[in-house]
Amino acid sequence: MGSSSHLSISEKQVLEAPSNIANTDLQFLFDSLPVGIAMHTTDGCLSYLNNAARRLFNYYSSVGSPLDNISSLFNLYVSDTELLYPIEQLPAAKALQGYQVCVTDLETRQGDRSIYLQANAAPIRDEHDTILYVVVTFQEGVTATEAVSGNDYSEHKQQQDIAKNQAILTAIPELIVCINRQGFCVDKLSGNSNIDIFSDDSSAVGHHLSDYLPPDLAATQLEMIYKALDTMQVQVFEQSLIVHDRRQYEEIRVVPCGSDEVLLMIRDISDRKLTELALKQSEADKQAIISALPDLMFRVSNNGYWLDYIQTNAHIDFIADTRELEGKHISEYLPAEIAKPQLNRVQKALSTGEVQVFEQQVIVNDRIQYEEVRIVPRSQAELLFIIRDITDRKVTEIALQHSEAENRAIISAIPDLIFRLHRNGTFLAYFRCSKTQDLIDKTENPIGNNIYKYARNTFYQNLIDKQMQVVHQVLDTQEMMAYEQQVPLDKTLRYEEVRIIPNGKDEVLVIVRDINDRKEAELALQQSETQKQAILTAIPDLIFYVRNDGTILEYLGGRNFLDLFGDAETRVGHNLKDYATTPELAQHIERKMQDIQAVIETGEMRVYEQEIRIKDVLQYEEVYIVPVDSDEVLIIIRDISDRKRMEAKLLLANERLEKLSLTDPLTTLANRRSLDERLTQEWTRSLCEQQPVAFILFDLDFFKRFNDTYGHQKGDDCLFQVARAALEVVDRSSDLVARYGGEEFAIVLPNTSLKEAYRIAQCIQEDIEKLGIPHASSDVHAVVTASVGVSAMIPTQGSLPNVLIRQADQALYVAKQVGRNNCQCFTDRP
Repeated sequence: MGSSSHLSISEKQVLEAPSNIANTDLQFLFDSLPVGIAMHTTDGCLSYLNNAARRLFNYYSSVGSPLDNISSLFNLYVSDTELLYPIEQLPAAKALQGYQVCVTDLETRQGDRSIYLQANAAPIRDEHDTILYVVVTFQEGVTATEAVSGNDYSEHKQQQDIAKNQAILTAIPELIVCINRQGFCVDKLSGNSNIDIFSDDSSAVGHHLSDYLPPDLAATQLEMIYKALDTMQVQVFEQSLIVHDRRQYEEIRVVPCGSDEVLLMIRDISDRKLTELALKQSEADKQAIISALPDLMFRVSNNGYWLDYIQTNAHIDFIADTRELEGKHISEYLPAEIAKPQLNRVQKALSTGEVQVFEQQVIVNDRIQYEEVRIVPRSQAELLFIIRDITDRKVTEIALQHSEAENRAIISAIPDLIFRLHRNGTFLAYFRCSKTQDLIDKTENPIGNNIYKYARNTFYQNLIDKQMQVVHQVLDTQEMMAYEQQVPLDKTLRYEEVRIIPNGKDEVLVIVRDINDRKEAELALQQSETQKQAILTAIPDLIFYVRNDGTILEYLGGRNFLDLFGDAETRVGHNLKDYATTPELAQHIERKMQDIQAVIETGEMRVYEQEIRIKDVLQYEEVYIVPVDSDEVLIIIRDISDRKRMEAKLLLANERLEKLSLTDPLTTLANRRSLDERLTQEWTRSLCEQQPVAFILFDLDFFKRFNDTYGHQKGDDCLFQVARAALEVVDRSSDLVARYGGEEFAIVLPNTSLKEAYRIAQCIQEDIEKLGIPHASSDVHAVVTASVGVSAMIPTQGSLPNVLIRQADQALYVAKQVGRNNCQCFTDRP
């Protein structure tokens, strides 16, 4: 083992004592490894051997032998001698002193076979750097017999070691990647598709942490990498991120492996973290619930002695001081008439294992207090007492019993049907008089029955469903609700008014009143008023009544309305089809007839918009077709031409506003937002088609000096001319020239190779110089010039478009470093 290890919380729970490894997932992993593993406690005793070690040393007895016996027990000799290996030089002895050691001069002799061994040992420490135990690994070398086979065997042994190492890496459930100091992935040693954000091992290599991690996580990992390399100490931390559309918690171990590289060992600890969070929340919820309970709770032993108070409530406890109750018998503090029944209930709870619930009366603060007592058996040794003050409820029940007779007298004098209904639909009370119209047979008493018992058919089922829905709304809001319904009585449908009034948290009072006479008068008046109101409302529009065969029954033309029926004096008695004088009108009227038939069949009003040309005028209309009876409809047509024209103007204005939000006002080029959207689109398309996409980034040289010398107005004119020059070169409709910010410009070139993009960049750089805009403050040229960076690539799965921008920016940086006024391409070659 290369270095001493510090354990995480979960590992310590498994490995705090090496003997705890039995029957764990870690034992399964160790027993699957091809190398021998031994563990020793801090006093040197052997505490664990895996399967490979038992076979190596031909040792199958139970562990527990002291360190002094290890050499003779395992037949360990100094290589090629007859000397047993010294106890103080054993790898385990060195590790117990705090050292990490590698020993190569070990030999074990099993029968007539000698095996040379390489042993590695390291101490395992806790967070306080205290040694918990040591681990020793044994790997076979060349046996004395096999040594004569020479180099062929060594090569074979080397291949075996490589295979073993690969098997070990494959068996590790962690994701292991090699990262250099700059944060770039050098290699992936072990994969785990469940926690890996890359689709394959090769996709990670060459990428920077910031390419696939959120900025804060990437920054944290880089900080830990620097700390591990600077201190050469393993760094351990936890992080949380979204992987495969789920929140994943990870433990990260940063292990230095050289002066410039580390191993990131990433383990999915989501199950553990979620369990910890759930347990923490559960404990908090439990404590909150207990703290909020108004009950008195305490524990009592099976022979009646107080153990402790879980929840106190001074308002209902007649024992003033409960601090000294522990260990005292309940009969010492409770009156005999209370203590004796409680002790009897304790024995019954223990013998039956069932919760005992009963009520009692006590005197607290000179008043009678009613209490509900629950005795809950927790084991054969103790019970939990829960005492609740129910005085208010009991007093209310007594008062209710006194007023019940009065209520019945009042209710019996009311001619309406009245009943009390529970939340679940059970009748609690039912009051009717001789004049009550009732769906339930007068000889039947429904109390105790559920209302759904009387759902004799679908009609009654729907009626009861609606009533129960309103009952639940009333109980939830604690506000009265009223509605009307129709029920079949005396072979006719009669109207009823239903009032549902909350009567506590779980029951309501339902009052059903016959309103048939009133309702019929209201409906007759309502029908008359509806027709009148429809006519009055529709007067400014075109309105007419039509029979289902198309005959016009009544016609009222609207003011200032273009009428497709022309200037005829009367239209009543004519058929709509009589006006189908052109193919367009014939098609229009045929649609009307179809709509009329659909409205009559469904009984539902239809509303739609239409365009119609009348006397060379295009008119937009809103059409209402309203059913009147089984063979007649009311058609209302409203001119909405002005509204439609306003909507069209508004749509045009919104389109212009959207265009302005994507345009740089100074250069009229696309702005940064438009650039980001187009680059994302072209990146996605190029990924699907596997075609290259190029990106050009150029910057005007010493432009701040230009502004300082000539003023910002000249600077704005210069930027505008440069934008025009770039547009002259980039002429494909699929390309995009954008102002990147300040004096920087960017160009997106789909389906363009690096070579072609470089040619375009040179043209732009040359044309900007040819503009001949004077620049006396430039260190490069007497006129305005530009430095240009170019990048191009074929997108891969998991890559992001900001890689292309970063590469172009790096190339632009090189162009400035080599003297400005030139073009440079990004290349990843050294």
